[in-house]
Amino acid sequence: MKSEADAEPRTLLRHGADAYAQALATAGGKQLETQMRQGARTAVCAAIYASPPYNLTVPPLAVARLSVNLTRARVSGGVEGERQRFYEAPRYSTFLVPAGVPTKWQKEAPSRHVNIYFHPEALDNGSDGGALCEAHGPVCNVQVVGIRQLTDQLAQELDTPGPWNAEAADSLARLLLVRFARHLRQPGTSTNPLTQKTMKSLRDYIAANLSERILVADLAREASLSTNRFAQAFSEHARQTPHQFVLELRLERAMQLLRGSSINVAEVAHDCGFANQQHLCNAMRRMLGTTPIAYRSAHKRDG
Repeated sequence: MKSEADAEPRTLLRHGADAYAQALATAGGKQLETQMRQGARTAVCAAIYASPPYNLTVPPLAVARLSVNLTRARVSGGVEGERQRFYEAPRYSTFLVPAGVPTKWQKEAPSRHVNIYFHPEALDNGSDGGALCEAHGPVCNVQVVGIRQLTDQLAQELDTPGPWNAEAADSLARLLLVRFARHLRQPGTSTNPLTQKTMKSLRDYIAANLSERILVADLAREASLSTNRFAQAFSEHARQTPHQFVLELRLERAMQLLRGSSINVAEVAHDCGFANQQHLCNAMRRMLGTTPIAYRSAHKRDG
């Protein structure tokens, strides 16, 4: 008996599109049209949707999907079970959800979007396919240069019945996937995606969540990159790992509290995201060659 993973791409795509349509219908939205070409090259399914303001829970699907907003939207949510994110998503903003990842989304106004469901075979002849299909984790609210016209053409093929709709939609969807894959790889002369503005946003995010556990995946989503791409880009940009960066910010905040407040060391450790007082002591001894008590005492004498 074949498992779902062994099913033909067409079957997996159909199951994925049907599951999404059912979830959207439960939230008050509807699938307007779907197109998938016949034959051996079936590895992509394109669909268009309209919805009122919604609270949408999408189960894990057997295939990945790329969503492109056709209307400006304020979006919140993300991977089910993780911290909620908030996005001001302009027209043509893109969201990638890998296979097997459940999500929850909220939108505050009526909207339209297209989904491209794709099997790994959709882009199986080059490095671009690997870049997209091997993305580890969702990529949220990304704007990709050169996709507006392609997206409008895809939406038109889905909105307007006519001959060769399935073939046209298949070609346009594959080209959109290629453009998105190239964006993830930042080819040619492109710069590191972690700009100074993005780094400031990451610092602000860490500062706002310093008392909580912060994962590399959390930071990657803030930067709208896959986890692997983010880790690589961060190391290139900052010359340190994301973990080291977060630890430095935790220590900076701890030192501020030790210098400028009288709260006890255990509270300082908790407020800065350390597991306990001993964890903070070990980190300060290793990184700074001192302890919280010694540091506070020295700065009191300096004052």
